[in-house]
Amino acid sequence: MTQPGMDHGVEGGPLTGQARALLDALPTPSFLIDAQGRIRQANPAFERLTGHPASALAERGLDLILASRGSPPDLSADGPLEFLALRSDGTSFWASLAAGPLPGADEKICQILDVTARREAEGALALSRQREALGLLTNSVAHEFNNFLQILIGYIDGLKRRLGDRPEPFIQRALVRSADATERAAILTRQLLAYSRRIAPDVRPVDLDAIVAAVAERLAPDFPPGIHLVVNPTPGLPRAISNPTQIEFALRHLVANACEAMPSGGTVTLSTFRVDPNDRAMHQPGPGTVGIQVGDTGTGLSPEMLARALAPFQTSREAGRGAGLAIVHGLMKRQNGTITLDSRAGEGTQVRLAFPAAPDRTLH
Repeated sequence: MTQPGMDHGVEGGPLTGQARALLDALPTPSFLIDAQGRIRQANPAFERLTGHPASALAERGLDLILASRGSPPDLSADGPLEFLALRSDGTSFWASLAAGPLPGADEKICQILDVTARREAEGALALSRQREALGLLTNSVAHEFNNFLQILIGYIDGLKRRLGDRPEPFIQRALVRSADATERAAILTRQLLAYSRRIAPDVRPVDLDAIVAAVAERLAPDFPPGIHLVVNPTPGLPRAISNPTQIEFALRHLVANACEAMPSGGTVTLSTFRVDPNDRAMHQPGPGTVGIQVGDTGTGLSPEMLARALAPFQTSREAGRGAGLAIVHGLMKRQNGTITLDSRAGEGTQVRLAFPAAPDRTLH
């Protein structure tokens, strides 16, 4: 029987009333470990931070709150340890854990601090520097690419003048497709230059459902075998204040990412959505928000990869596969838009591109 002022861990002996009183009095989330490194008891502050009962931590150890399944942090190590933790509701936070001996006892007391704000500030600074470097690199590559492109455009124009009246189907098809390819390459070059120069694009009211339908029609014939494309429009969707060319560029990139995440096949879904001005998710007045969601049924992202997904050159596949979502993020910021990701390993990924809605709520 447990005596008053004492508590039992799962495998340990009784916890002294003095140790329990000290633990409960601490304002920071804390727990005690014995000489064998077993967790004995957590305080109410731990329960408030994580949403987990103290008894669950004693039963399962730090695996209870680890975002990634692997080796738990070494509680005997010197200095603070940082790891991505999960609350009971599934939300994550960055935790800093430090351990110190309890005076006059064999136990150690461990404290957990939520350092998410500091990590996000450090990450934002690092991300800014990475984007600056990416912008300089993009500018250099885009200028060189543009030089080669101008040579190709010149030769294609010359071939049109010399062969434009030839009746051969192959020649006519080659001229048309070559001209179309160089035009798309020129658009891509302009987008890269706009990104590298941090130039805000021209924005105007655009019909997102029409853009999605047009992009889907162009992309569907080239989809890999086993991958299906589904389009879900929103009836009566207000127009978005955005740049249609940059939207298409972003969608092409996101759809390519989605296809690569489904090597065994699956479904890519392009959906539009709206958030009304009176929605609680809106933090500023205005006519509301409209946007596009690109979803897939692929491999998904781990919490660690999701936290770094918008950084330049981050990829869940082999290294060296482009600039990741950083360029899409940059394009959205220049249109006063936002990009958000929701993903779980093995459950697919949803990317939402949101734009300010135009004051006119009709599409006419």
